[in-house]
Amino acid sequence: MPVVLGEIATPFQATASGSAVGFWLFLLGLYVAFLLIALWVYQDARIRGMNSLFWFAIVFLVPVFGLVAYLIYRRDRPL
Repeated sequence: MPVVLGEIATPFQATASGSAVGFWLFLLGLYVAFLLIALWVYQDARIRGMNSLFWFAIVFLVPVFGLVAYLIYRRDRPL
């Protein structure tokens, strides 16, 4: 039996109609959260005398592992 294009399931078809918007809002929220965390790391690394741009890029591109790595390797604050 040939498959008719109208019978093929489309993404989000089985869920509520507003779920696509909710999904994209969730992704936008994650993006903003990762950006804010990366900005905090940038400022903290700058205060500690570390390579702030490097740590910003690492934390922004690999958020969870980058933040954990930064928290492990960061230096004590200068007096």
